Amino acid sequence: MNIAERYPAQAAPKVGVAKITTTRQCWMQCRFCDFSQFAPLVFGADIDPCLSLSKAETQLKRLNPAVKLLKIRGGLSFREPFSYFRALVKTAAKMFSGPIQAFSPIELYQWHRIEQRPIRDLLAELRWAGATQLGPGGGESLVQPWRDRLSPNRLDAEAWLSLASLGWETGMPPSAMILAGRWLAKEDLAQHLHLLTTQSWHHLEVKIMRPVTLHPELEPIHLIALCRLVSEIKEKMPDTPLYVNDPSYPLTDDAYLLLTRAGADGFYTTLEDIEP
Repeated sequence: MNIAERYPAQAAPKVGVAKITTTRQCWMQCRFCDFSQFAPLVFGADIDPCLSLSKAETQLKRLNPAVKLLKIRGGLSFREPFSYFRALVKTAAKMFSGPIQAFSPIELYQWHRIEQRPIRDLLAELRWAGATQLGPGGGESLVQPWRDRLSPNRLDAEAWLSLASLGWETGMPPSAMILAGRWLAKEDLAQHLHLLTTQSWHHLEVKIMRPVTLHPELEPIHLIALCRLVSEIKEKMPDTPLYVNDPSYPLTDDAYLLLTRAGADGFYTTLEDIEP
């Protein structure tokens, strides 16, 4: 590798992202997620409806032209049927010609259980509606002790990996995630990455943790440690595109350059949020 390749003069490209959120209420109550409100646990609380299709369409008409990727996500809702989520994807695909990352194995499993439909059929319908890839939600902690502590209500890691792999069969390739925070022990990170290497991914996403009052170990990672993490991921999976999600605080130009040198292929930058 020559000097120009090892020390690029410019940072990897930023990919503008628009996030479409169906609902922020979710029964899983994962400890690192702000989609953990579950209204039925509170007496007298109403369950808000999901994002309306008309509101989504209105906001998509005004979408920032710099957006190059749509991410459709949300908590687990019991009120809306699968047909609503399929229609939301179809609405988005009418208004946006780029790639659409829609939902994750977690949502697929819930639809499968509630509507008693094969997961391959659900994936095929999302693909028909216009989705191009499956999101990494639910794969943040594939080491089972992590999972038991941080997201104990989710299906186990082996089941998540199995569901994600089905995306390749229907043209909905899956993506995977690595959480960046000081809570990661070396041996746990090594196991998580090993599990990721057991199958192929459309791309990998690094998500920087944000502070959580009850879990101070989830505080944001230092830039040097983040660079080390990116480098280790790239060493393990050199042929899989690796994107770093921008944190809630802005990164400097030097930070982007350092992360690029460490192995990042690009950066996901949220330009718009479409919410209920």
